[in-house]
Amino acid sequence: MTARRHHLLRAAALLRALPGQVRIAFVAGVTAFVLCGSGAWWLFQHVRADVYARTEERAFGLSLQLAAQAATGKQPLSDPLLGWPLIEIDRAGRVTVAAGGAQDLADLPKLLPPPPAPPPHRATGSPERGTVHVGAVDEREHERFHRSDGTLKPPADADTRAEEDARTAHQNAHALAHHTMTVFATAVRTPAHACRLPTEPDGSCRSTLYVLVPSYITEQAGAPLRVPLLVGVPLAALLVAALAWAAARRSLRPVEAIRREVAEITDTSLDRRVPVPDARDPVRRLALTTNITLDRLETAVERQRRFVADASHELRSPVAALRYELETALAHPDTINPHEALRDALAATHRLNALTDDLLLLARPDHPAAHSLVDLAGLASELVHEYQHRGHPVSLGNKPDQAPVRGDGAQLHRLLRNLLDNAVRHAHTAVVLDVTTDGRTHTLTLHNDGPPLPPDEYEHIFERFTRLDEARARDTGGSGLGLAIARDIAERHHGTLTAHSDHPHPGTTFTLTLPGAGGAAAEGCL
Repeated sequence: MTARRHHLLRAAALLRALPGQVRIAFVAGVTAFVLCGSGAWWLFQHVRADVYARTEERAFGLSLQLAAQAATGKQPLSDPLLGWPLIEIDRAGRVTVAAGGAQDLADLPKLLPPPPAPPPHRATGSPERGTVHVGAVDEREHERFHRSDGTLKPPADADTRAEEDARTAHQNAHALAHHTMTVFATAVRTPAHACRLPTEPDGSCRSTLYVLVPSYITEQAGAPLRVPLLVGVPLAALLVAALAWAAARRSLRPVEAIRREVAEITDTSLDRRVPVPDARDPVRRLALTTNITLDRLETAVERQRRFVADASHELRSPVAALRYELETALAHPDTINPHEALRDALAATHRLNALTDDLLLLARPDHPAAHSLVDLAGLASELVHEYQHRGHPVSLGNKPDQAPVRGDGAQLHRLLRNLLDNAVRHAHTAVVLDVTTDGRTHTLTLHNDGPPLPPDEYEHIFERFTRLDEARARDTGGSGLGLAIARDIAERHHGTLTAHSDHPHPGTTFTLTLPGAGGAAAEGCL
């Protein structure tokens, strides 16, 4: 069992090592061979069974005819089918009639089924069906019918009709030998005036007529089908395998075109796309998915290039300011105020550190946020109180008792602080923060009454290093990363952050939407 399993595993490994179209062709060919072979075997057996059934019907009818002849004492029996194997045995065990090769079968009377019961008031009974396994051929006249090498002699022109019939019967006996076949046994009663060898006290004869159903007839019926089926089934399997190979190769041709195109795409040719076949099949979906992936890759690479360029530009300013302060202090130590120079250098260092922290936060992979419970309403209230304490015109409007969300409390704190910093920077007189909830989703809106955003800036302001025109000055404006960081944090928490200026009051409104924590208790919120 282990060796067989080893061979099966080895065959499976060899099959997996073959090219895809070869595997498809192999499987299709084997499947076609099995199906066609099964169909051919069924057809062959069906033809043989049908021929044998019709032969049994003919044998049954022949039994009735010959039994009627035997009941009249007719000798020899007139066989309308010519050469059918039959034998008649009387009650004394004597063979009175034998034809069709039955006379040359050794010990045939001993092998036949027992005779049926004689009919009480009829000359013949109804044929009874049975089976017999025929033995060997009686070769007592071996030299008469065989050559020296054992093969049967062919008919000779000098043969008499009797010799020719005997040779044919012997050939039929060889065809019948060592086969199991159907036999019809019919009881026959011949009256005394027609009986030559009486078996009964009244001078009548009682005998049994056995008509055999030769098995070679089915072989003869199936012979014309044997060669076409033996040749046709493998040819059909080979044809199916060839068609499958051609179809698989043609189907995989677009895949090869996709592979070649992808192999030629480099970082300088990300605008290239793979060909999309017309057929609506998995290959087309693969091509479309590949192009979508290439679109994302091109967008990501372009965004990375812009990010690197913008980061280099943004880092250059604080580094240059710090370098200027230090070089000035070294070059003119007597003309500068050391305290003021150090203060300016420290401010540049703080700005450089803050910008570096923002860049590192945006450069992190988009890993899922932590799953702590955070009360969004409580966090908003805390920050509004802080900004009010610092003298900013921030007020809290609607707020539920609690608005629990799952996430990272530090990141959500950073998100709200960035929004408030941006709102305070652009507001004229007021910033209003509202928190609403429907149980499943929590919405935070932050409205400032500063200059409204034009519609084409709604998405642009969330891009990295984006500043509005009036906030371009680095001393009064931010780094251009605050809103980008805020949206990034919102998306990490499976939420959204948008901006619009169609609020009933003048200004700009930022809307943050986050999924609720699903009935979390307020005591568990941070």
